Order: sequence, then structure tokens, then C-alpha cells
Amino acid sequence: MNQTKQSLYRWQFEALISWLRCGRRGIVEAVTGSGKTNVALIAAADAHRRGLFVLVVVPSRVLMNQWALRLNETLPNCRIGRLGDNFSDGVDGCDVLVTTRHSASTRRPLPPTEAGGLIIADECHGFGGETLRQSLIHEYKERLGLTATLERSDQAVEKTLLPYFGGVCFRYGFGEAIDDGVCAQPRVAFAAVPLARDERIEYDEIETSLVQARQSLRAIPDMPQDPFSAFLAAVSYLAEHDAGPNGKAAVTYLEAFSRRREIVATSRTKYDVLSRFAPLIKQAAGSLLFTQTVKAANHAINRLDPLLNIEIITGETNRGERERILDDLRVGTIDAVAAPRVLDEGIDVPDANLGIVISASRTRRQMIQRMGRILRRKPLGSGARFVILFASDTLEDPRTDERDGFMEEIQDIAESSWIFGAEDHAELNGFLDYHGPEVLTPPQTIGPMTSLADVPARVDDFERYAWLNFLAWNNLTKAHEDAWDSDPIDAAAPPYLDFEIPELPALGVKRVAKAKAARLSTGEQPVTLIKRPDGFVLQCTGCSAMSEPTPFRWKALDATVECGCLW
Repeated sequence: MNQTKQSLYRWQFEALISWLRCGRRGIVEAVTGSGKTNVALIAAADAHRRGLFVLVVVPSRVLMNQWALRLNETLPNCRIGRLGDNFSDGVDGCDVLVTTRHSASTRRPLPPTEAGGLIIADECHGFGGETLRQSLIHEYKERLGLTATLERSDQAVEKTLLPYFGGVCFRYGFGEAIDDGVCAQPRVAFAAVPLARDERIEYDEIETSLVQARQSLRAIPDMPQDPFSAFLAAVSYLAEHDAGPNGKAAVTYLEAFSRRREIVATSRTKYDVLSRFAPLIKQAAGSLLFTQTVKAANHAINRLDPLLNIEIITGETNRGERERILDDLRVGTIDAVAAPRVLDEGIDVPDANLGIVISASRTRRQMIQRMGRILRRKPLGSGARFVILFASDTLEDPRTDERDGFMEEIQDIAESSWIFGAEDHAELNGFLDYHGPEVLTPPQTIGPMTSLADVPARVDDFERYAWLNFLAWNNLTKAHEDAWDSDPIDAAAPPYLDFEIPELPALGVKRVAKAKAARLSTGEQPVTLIKRPDGFVLQCTGCSAMSEPTPFRWKALDATVECGCLW
């Protein structure tokens, strides 16, 4: 029985009903900041009432501790265990076990009784890798995946995730969340910055080779042309699997595309204009600066540090220091935090109402994570705002066909968006003088329940079960006992939502896989071995993500870094 006295958003209640209709197997795809964790907490409470063991698998040690705290608050009568990060609880000593993906992969905590169990996979898009997919334990018959975007650059979604979870049972986007009053609607300023002369020369040279490769690739039969994200996914597929001319053209294209992206992401002219935003940052109720690399974040710090109180969080920032920085941002002791992708996922970031994007998102998943950090519901008088710096006349330019996914998505849900030229300083500052709507839309909530009269009369078995079991009740009745005895799950076909699988062109010359050493990184950047006081770790040089520490150098070299370079 749900033991929390909190109410549910209407969408959370509907998501639980959809998951129930799918036989308690499915993925809830809901944007960052909308409250999808509460969906899983209610599912866990109901599973515990039915005598099932609950396993919660999370991407990081930080999230493991956050989940353990929430579970203790929601289920005070349950024993909550942890596995990973120096915790070694077993399934026999707890009712709910929270574990990292790595620990679940290696230790494989199975349900302790024949009753079985429920597995909850947080950020489930990250479970498709060769090693991490082992944490999707098949002995758990009930399965709930949580993600903001079910997106990967490989074929793991259709080959691993959808077969395991069954499909997407509920989807909740920013447009719906804003209409419901669950998330804030942002005002978005696109600020043009010209490339430096040497950067423009190199960019144009690379563009020449890129155009030639693109022409060859677009001429391939069955090659998806639009949207650009579908074309890029097909190019990545050819680069990895085709050993013929098409594969070579794909490799050339991706190398040029990556170098071109690096030029605009690290353009020094972006950092030259950052000081203009110092007054805006100081006036904001918390600001986040989004970059792609540690180097870029440090450039931002160097420009802004003389003007305001700003801190940086990287993969090397230890837990205590990271928590101190985020607490300081929460109470206003510091004005802003800069981070290279480490804030995109898996960290409980305080509310902020200003986001400055220095390097555009590589994927829609990353864009959704970043938007969610700023679009959490705001109090009256606080407006959510984004400033997106872009190198004009490049792939970042929102006026081009090959713009990054961040641009179109955020324009679609913005209260207002505008493109400002390099000299439009006064107009840009005036546009960003935004304090939110005059009236807030109150989110529609359900519960706690006081009377059976509040349950709608015309409901089917699934909905009745949800009203009686997924909501907090002041008093239990005979109707609750009847609902417990008549679980509505049957063999009916689950009503999963459509999921668009990208089209891929036929391979010309299939690449023969070569024997290779164990992968050291889940992304595209090299890794480096670091010795810390708590042991050896591998660190991705692209986003600074790290493996779990181990006292053994050899064991660290066999580890996998859960970085975001490909996700």
C-alpha cells in the first residue's frame, strides 16, 4: 500500500495506469523535472504490498543515495538496502535494494523468494551497453524503466531495451508539462557570436570536405534525408558497420563534423562576450552554464570569476565538494555553476531560472536534460530564461538546416524566442527582463483520498485498481481488500505507444569485427587512469565522467566509464 501522504500529479497517475495496462512492464518517458521518480516510488510501494522484492538500478553512486533517501521517506516501514559505493547489502536483508548498474551487472542480485520482484531502471536509456545491459536481470518479471528520452546512437534501444521492458507505456513532453503547470515556460534568447578569423578559415576548409562527403552519402539508396538527426544516425551506422566506399565517406563526414563542432564549441569569441552577461547572472535566482568539456568550463570561469561568484563542477569534483557547491547555489551564496555535461544527468541540481548554453547539445537526450534543469516549476515572479550562444553561419546557427537538436525543441515550447545579432546588447537585455507569467497554472493533482465517493463511478478494472492502490487513503475499506484480491493483470495485448526506429541504409561491404581489448569508455573520447585517495579510477577526457574507484590498478583498467559522449 502507498504509505506516502503526498498527492500525485494527474500525469503521474495516468502513467501508472498505463504501466498497469501493459502488465507492469514498460518505459515511462517523461521530461526532466516533471517528477517521474514519484511514479516509480508508488510502483515500488504497491509491489511491496503484494509481497514482491524491489530492485532499483541507477547510473551512479549519487543517484543511489538520492533514491535511498526518497524510498526511506516514502516507505518508512520498509528496509532499504544499498549495493555499491562501499555498501554491500544483500537481497535477504532488505525489502528494497538500490544498486548501481555496475554492481547489478557483476553481483546480479536476484529476487530472494519465489514471489519474484519488480526492477526499476532509472535513466534506462543508459542500460544498452555491452556490459551494463547485464544489469537488466530477467528474473524480475515486473519491469519499469524511467528516462527523459529513449535515445541512443546505437541500436540498443530496439535490440535490448524495448525487448526487455516491452515498450514505451507512457510519454510526457515539455509541451504537456508546461500546459499542466508542472514545468515553467521559458523565454529564449539566441545570441550570435562571430568566429575568430583563424577559426572561420579552418571551419570553411573543413566545410569543403564535409560537403563532398555529404553529397556522396545523400545519394545512397534508402538513406534517410530528413530530419537531420535521422541522417546523422544513419551516417554513424555506416561508419561503424560498412567497410566499403559508403563507410569511408561516413567516416570522413563524421570526422569533419566532429572537428567542425569542436571549433564552434570552443570558439574563444564566445568567452569574450560572457562578461556582458555578468549583471544578468547576478540578478538571477541561480544560473547554470552548460559546456561540453572541462576546458570550455574553465574558460567560462576565467572570464566570469572577476565579476561574480562562480564555481565549477567536473567529474573530478569529490562528493563533499560537489554537495557544498550545489548547496551554496541553492541558498544564493554563489551566483552560478559551470559544468561540462556532469549536470546533464544523475545529479540533484537546485532550482535555477537562468541557463546559459555555451556549447550546444549533441543529442536530444542531452538537450532535454539541460532544459529540465531550468524548467522546473517556478514561483510567481520568477521567469525561466535561456541564453544560447551560437557561432553565426555555422552548424550552431538556428537559421541553418543542420542545426543541433536543442534549437528546434526549445523554440517550440518557448514563451517567446528571438535571435539577436552580435551588437544587439541592449535589446537582448531588455528581452531577458522576464519575470514569468502573471498567473501560474496550478498543476492538477489527485489524492490523498478520504472517501470511496471520490472514486469515479465509470472506471474499468485497471483504473479502479489504481484509484484504490496507487493513492494514499486515510482509511482502508472492504473495497481495498477486494482490489488486492483481484489483480487486473491478464494476457491482453499491452497497449504500448508507437516508437519510431530510425531507418538505416543497406550495407555495401559489411565490416568484419576484429578482436579487441575490453572497451574502456562508453563514449568517443579516450580515457586516462587517475590515482585518488580512495583508489584508482578511469576518467573520460571528453566529459570527465569516472568509473567507480578500486584499490587495484589492474581492476581499474578493466572498468567501464559511463560517459555521455555517445548518449
